[in-house]
Amino acid sequence: MVSAMPIALFTAIAIVLAAVGIDLGRRNRFTPASAIVRQAPSAIGAAALSSGLKSLLPLVMVAFPEDVRVQTGRRLNWGGVESVTAAEFLALKLAAAACITVAGMLAVAMLGVPFMWSLLLAGVGYMLPDLWLQSRVSGRQKQIRRDMMEFATLFAVVLRAGGDMYGALQQVGRWFGGEMGREVARAAHDVATGKRRSEALMDMADRCGVDELTQLVQVILQAGRYGTPIADAVHQHAAQVRVMRRYAAEKLANEAVVKMTLPMLLFLVGPLMVLLAYPGIQQFVKILK
Repeated sequence: MVSAMPIALFTAIAIVLAAVGIDLGRRNRFTPASAIVRQAPSAIGAAALSSGLKSLLPLVMVAFPEDVRVQTGRRLNWGGVESVTAAEFLALKLAAAACITVAGMLAVAMLGVPFMWSLLLAGVGYMLPDLWLQSRVSGRQKQIRRDMMEFATLFAVVLRAGGDMYGALQQVGRWFGGEMGREVARAAHDVATGKRRSEALMDMADRCGVDELTQLVQVILQAGRYGTPIADAVHQHAAQVRVMRRYAAEKLANEAVVKMTLPMLLFLVGPLMVLLAYPGIQQFVKILK
């Protein structure tokens, strides 16, 4: 016998959709099907997603405090996500939790598993956008951190060759690729459009969220403030960072030796001792018999 739960759920969803369609038709906000067909699928999906997320913005303002929204905006900047605001991303988390919960309720009703599993799926849906953003932030910051030394060295060389700050940023941004090159080129564009040099550099550091880049920007600003040659300051800072990275690599290598001791004892030395002792143990058992 078919359970009544899926039928009731589908009926409720159909009634809600019909009510929304009637309301949109009364407000002249309903898009005809012919106009939808003429649009590109990606544009339809982006417009529908943006409209749905904007409808959840009042709930986001109530559910999430301001510091959470600010921190989410910073993480979006660190991940290079500019098409979504912090409020829209938080709305996406709520929408993902609700949609996966509804899908879980349908699966629970059809398969007959306990209802508690659908509530667990809500937590999974709430965490999925955060996991995606965290992976994007980690990958972008790793790439920027990897290119930091080359950027600092090239930047110092261009400055020593007689270039000014804007020209050095422009040339380095043109030669570089990846996330570091895009951020440097954007900082040069900000300087060209009238933003102060210090503000452009600090904005670049804030968008990346990498400590090494923030320290380099502070060194550049301090050198410009106190009249120190910027090229020399950048070169000395790059040398210090290079030494610190070598010490960090040596520390990781020493820790790896300690971490490998227990696995070697369990999976190499232990089985080898058993293999060597087995013939003697077998002979000793025979003698006892």
